[in-house]
Amino acid sequence: MNVLVTGATGFIGINLIVKLLSDKDNHIVAVIRPDSSKRSLLPSNERLSVVECSLDNIDELPNMLNRHIDVFYHLAWDGIRNTERENKQLQQSDYRNSINAIHIAKVLGANVFIGTGSQAEYGICKGKISEAYSAHPISEYGKAKLKVCEEGQTIAAGYGMRFVWTRIFSIYGTGDDERTLISTVLSKMIKNEPIPLTECIQKWDFTHISDVVKALILLQNAPTGVYNIASGETRDLREFIYEMIDITHSKSELQFGAISYGSDGIGGFEPISLKLQITVGWHPDISFTKGIQKLVSEVIKIM
Repeated sequence: MNVLVTGATGFIGINLIVKLLSDKDNHIVAVIRPDSSKRSLLPSNERLSVVECSLDNIDELPNMLNRHIDVFYHLAWDGIRNTERENKQLQQSDYRNSINAIHIAKVLGANVFIGTGSQAEYGICKGKISEAYSAHPISEYGKAKLKVCEEGQTIAAGYGMRFVWTRIFSIYGTGDDERTLISTVLSKMIKNEPIPLTECIQKWDFTHISDVVKALILLQNAPTGVYNIASGETRDLREFIYEMIDITHSKSELQFGAISYGSDGIGGFEPISLKLQITVGWHPDISFTKGIQKLVSEVIKIM
């Protein structure tokens, strides 16, 4: 198949492309920012074509390609970290670009548009979270993602194109942003540095990047809808922290309570991914223990 991936140099994008290239029948178009400093992170392969096109100019894609696209993965999104999530202007720009991407997917002949949403779409949650859980996002980021999800399904339906929207819960793995909780905590543990934390009493779920990529590929054949991607290994966040310090044999001081929760409260997630399992036969392969052990060994190798 011919598969297009926006946000190709991001954490998910690179891992997805590597996995897609393992199938020798796939030809991949990686869409990246013009003059991206991360271009070198993409694998070298004759079945991978790299196209420089900004999100703001995504309507130019059809003129830049010489092939029909079967599957359109839209991973690109600016403003996913820290205060950028509350930048309404930036998030609305991402929303408009994502809606444009759906139209462009149809122009390119795609059978399915697969987008990456977020747990942030659900807002402050209590109890189990299936796709039927009422979404009430708090952040501008979550609001913009949900808006794409809701409007995108209608647009795609009008085109007769399947629209698959994923809500991914706390992804981690090698190559992830160094500012994420897992990356930050592991780095400090390996160096035996003190670690300021919240009370870490909220429920949480971490999903390894390889399991996320596996789900994204299986969803190529899924019917239109929203799909949670989560390991189902939900625990108190503090338990994950304790396991990480056991795996690293760290002497770091865990400073629980040193960081206060935000104005929105404690929050927490207990996601259910049963729909994904039933629909496409997905199941997570990497437990949190195995994932952290693998990540620690890889971090130590490059130190």
